[in-house]
Amino acid sequence: MKKLLSALAVAALLIGCSSTPQEKGASALVEMQKEKSALIEKGVVAGFGIGESQDEQIAYDKADLNARTDVGRELESKLQNLTRAYAEEVGNELTQHFEEVKKNVVSTTLRGATVIKIKTEATENTIKVYAIMAMDPKIIRDALEAELAAKQADVARFRASKAYADANKEFEAYEAAKAANQ
Repeated sequence: MKKLLSALAVAALLIGCSSTPQEKGASALVEMQKEKSALIEKGVVAGFGIGESQDEQIAYDKADLNARTDVGRELESKLQNLTRAYAEEVGNELTQHFEEVKKNVVSTTLRGATVIKIKTEATENTIKVYAIMAMDPKIIRDALEAELAAKQADVARFRASKAYADANKEFEAYEAAKAANQ
């Protein structure tokens, strides 16, 4: 009985280790995407990135940058799309050409974005890093409140400046009227 259990355990281990690097990578990708989706469902701004390099730090930096881009894309994104289709018919010959260009630009300031989970895979030549990044809601709230307070301060300064200018005009008009009456 012990031999049978041992044989089954070894067989299960060999079957589990027989997956290809592509299959392992695909399962890691799906797992990390599910975790990102779970965070988003909870109301957390989150992103996912992959980085691959021969150097571990470069792979991490690429994953971090890609995750930040994903977070930024979730917050703000500008898309452009250019599609051109060309068709020409000369006699019995038809020439067709289709071209599509897509451009996505992300430009936003991220405050409080932090990598919260990393998974690495090493092959003979490269290291692949999967990273999930999330933004701390408290930091986002604090940053938005500070931005709002700064805008309100700007409005108050503008109003005060306008009030001083209006008062100076009224003083000048009063002084001119006073000088004219003397």
